[in-house]
Amino acid sequence: MTLALTLALAVGLSLAPLPEAWRPIPSLAQGPVVPQLIALVTTSSAAAKRKAIGVEPDTGPAPEVPDLPPEEEETEVVEADTSSDGGTVAPPPAVAESSDTLGIANLGPATLAKALRMEALREKMGSKHVDLDPGCRRMGASGCEEGGLEPFFKALRGLHNGSRTTPVRVEHLGDSLIASDHINDVVRERLQERHGSGGKGFLYIDRPTRSGRGVRAGQASEGWEFIRIIDRAPPKDRLPFTGVAFTAGVKGSQDVRFDIGDARTAEIFFLAQPMGGSLQVLADGKQLQRLQTRWTPAEVASARVKLPEDAKTLTLKTRGKVELHGVSMENGKPGVVYDTLGLPGAYAGVFLRTHPPYFRAQMRQRKPSLVVLMFGGNEAFRLSRDWTKPEEIKQEAEQLVKLVRESVPDAACLVWSPIDAAVRTMGGELIPRRGSRMVADIFRDVAKEGGCAWWDALEAMGGEGAAIRWLSAGMLNEDLIHPRARGSDLLGHLFDLAIQRAYAASSPPRIAAEPSGLQNTEKSLLSTFRRLSKLEKGEDARLGILQMGASHTASHSFTDAMRNALATRFGDAGRGYISAGKPSDRLKPAGVSRELTGEWTVEDALQATTPGQAWGLSGTRAVGAPGASLRIRFCEGCTAAATPPARLSLYWLDGPGSGRMEVKVDGHAMPPEPAPPEPFTSPTVRIRSFPVTGPAHELEVLNQGGGPLTVLGAALDLEQKGIAYDAVGLPGSTASTLASVDPQALSAQLSSRKPQLLVFWYGTNESGQPDLDAEKLRTEYGALISRLRKDAGGAECLVIGTTDRLQQGKDGSWEEAPALARVVTALPEVARAQGCAYWSPRAAMGGDWSMLRWQRDGLGHTDGIHLTPEGYEKLAGSFLSDLLAAYEVFKTQPPALAAEGG
Repeated sequence: MTLALTLALAVGLSLAPLPEAWRPIPSLAQGPVVPQLIALVTTSSAAAKRKAIGVEPDTGPAPEVPDLPPEEEETEVVEADTSSDGGTVAPPPAVAESSDTLGIANLGPATLAKALRMEALREKMGSKHVDLDPGCRRMGASGCEEGGLEPFFKALRGLHNGSRTTPVRVEHLGDSLIASDHINDVVRERLQERHGSGGKGFLYIDRPTRSGRGVRAGQASEGWEFIRIIDRAPPKDRLPFTGVAFTAGVKGSQDVRFDIGDARTAEIFFLAQPMGGSLQVLADGKQLQRLQTRWTPAEVASARVKLPEDAKTLTLKTRGKVELHGVSMENGKPGVVYDTLGLPGAYAGVFLRTHPPYFRAQMRQRKPSLVVLMFGGNEAFRLSRDWTKPEEIKQEAEQLVKLVRESVPDAACLVWSPIDAAVRTMGGELIPRRGSRMVADIFRDVAKEGGCAWWDALEAMGGEGAAIRWLSAGMLNEDLIHPRARGSDLLGHLFDLAIQRAYAASSPPRIAAEPSGLQNTEKSLLSTFRRLSKLEKGEDARLGILQMGASHTASHSFTDAMRNALATRFGDAGRGYISAGKPSDRLKPAGVSRELTGEWTVEDALQATTPGQAWGLSGTRAVGAPGASLRIRFCEGCTAAATPPARLSLYWLDGPGSGRMEVKVDGHAMPPEPAPPEPFTSPTVRIRSFPVTGPAHELEVLNQGGGPLTVLGAALDLEQKGIAYDAVGLPGSTASTLASVDPQALSAQLSSRKPQLLVFWYGTNESGQPDLDAEKLRTEYGALISRLRKDAGGAECLVIGTTDRLQQGKDGSWEEAPALARVVTALPEVARAQGCAYWSPRAAMGGDWSMLRWQRDGLGHTDGIHLTPEGYEKLAGSFLSDLLAAYEVFKTQPPALAAEGG
């Protein structure tokens, strides 16, 4: 009775001929009166055509569920462009990601144009760009070890680099500000434009209230009943995490239709319960499945249904007692799915009315990467009416954050502050609503303590008093609480850019894109190309190539492919050098085999405790005890040939205490090697060559006693025009490993091999070193290249960079190797400084995160470091194409220039 009299008095004074300042509700004097009166007195505790069940009389001071403001026509406000010359609208300026301080990079032209208009509106309204406080999910001894949004940002990065093949879902829980999908529609559109779309996401069966837009709901028949957590007295231990349960009774069938769009799957959320009925699932009227919902005891459940590609409409039809909670429509692609779960009148405490086991189960089923909690407006309203206390608000917010973190511990969480609102005094004056800033501060503390990120929407809106400015600009509804469409779009704009700036700040520095193709070839490969030209013309020439590296070289797949292709076009000068060692299947494709008999130890430079030891070109050596023998076979299975003349060479270490060596070639014992004029005082490389014919031969080394025998390798060279391509690689090695080898030992072997082109392929293992000193790499690698070129008689050089390299983090997800960026930057600089050509396998693979794509195609190894044999062959094909492309350019040069480099 008192409320009615007060309302009547307020209406009478507002319509009376009084000064504007004396009118309690001035807008009534501006007409029309009836709609405004209806808006003041109507409620939406039940929809016009649906029955709300389980609603009991309110015994406390809490208000009923409010109506959402009526939806206005959404029209773009386009300001005149007086700078154009003929009315043509200028396109929005391109925004470089590196200079993007606002966060508007990577938007398409139409979306960017809208964003720039929102920026103009923001400046006009005095709204602000407020950065997210990322919070901290996990603290360590040295500070924050994981930021509050890292799971979300890591998932987004996974969409871009290909490591994530499932959707990145966001669950946005909130109040009436998002109940009609305002604010979120802007954020969703932009996130999906930047990172890809995973589909519509979660949709209610029908609008939970009779007001607002129905864009996040299906088209339901009229007989559905619902229970909501926003009802005055919802049943306990009953409602799902969505906050609404839609039920169909046993007396009649109900249905709901959804537009399928690009969806390829529909996940139906329902309650499995005693005496549950069935649910028919149809696409364009054709049954796909029939779900039975009978189960004891009652529990939430879900079912995923595959949708036909050409289907237009999904229909769900009930039979018997059925309770549905919603449907998620997704397209099956990796991308962003942004769910809106907003209910008018909701506050943090309201979502605590959901049944905790149901909340946890359904939240886990959605597998979100981010949960956004957007409350505060109703808390501030209740606080301004003294219906609650700050302590109660904090306790409820803490409990909701705890429930979210416990339900999905691997997801990030983000808490919004309330936005500004206003109230009108009995004198007609507009003033900021009391409690908004207090609630914002409470939520900020809750977010920090709960390991969640925090966004101050109140400050972004423009601070206390912003609502009054927004009202005068037509951006706030007359209820002084809810923004109109443009105001909601501006809030979505500000929130989206805050996310984007935080994402950009959290992302590791991007590795500069490497140029594709062979670089620095103008003068670095003139001699090499000149020899290729002679070979192609049939002239008598030979090109020796020696490639040194780690496992990419040691695999032989890459170099075998290169050797075969070059020999086919330019001629075959022999298999070249083979390191001594254990039998290896990697040598079989080239017809080479190794065999060790007796007691042998295969050592490598990575095991060396002291630097400066003598090793073979590959950094290995085989040490045999007395009685042991070693065999290396070339062109195994080939028929012996009388031509061409060839040279079979043995490389070993001689020195104090060495055993007596017997050598056999094709089963025939060779005369002993004459003793040196002076006994060796330290291990010394010795090389002995045997004249042979043809490519098929066996070299056997026997230890006749007197001490260990150390064999480094063997080589077969055909004395004819063509290409000889040596491959000497040590798995796990780096350029510094090679630099630690005895210089005289390397020099002696290089002088014997006489390569005209040295190919260096290091960097992949260096990229896995977290503490890599890039400057030291430049200096030492450069000095090594310079020294080995001299040892090889002034050979030309070509540096191959690192492949793409990934490693798995603690959670099993892929991440870039820690020093990859430093190596990618340093190696081209080393090549230029030493006058070497440079080629990037990483660029040939596709650049950033290409290893994941190669893995999916069967070209990359599961370890994220190596390639499969097919991958190495593909990479060799790219290298060969780029090398020959540079050679073709050389051939077009004038003869005088082409002859440089003798």
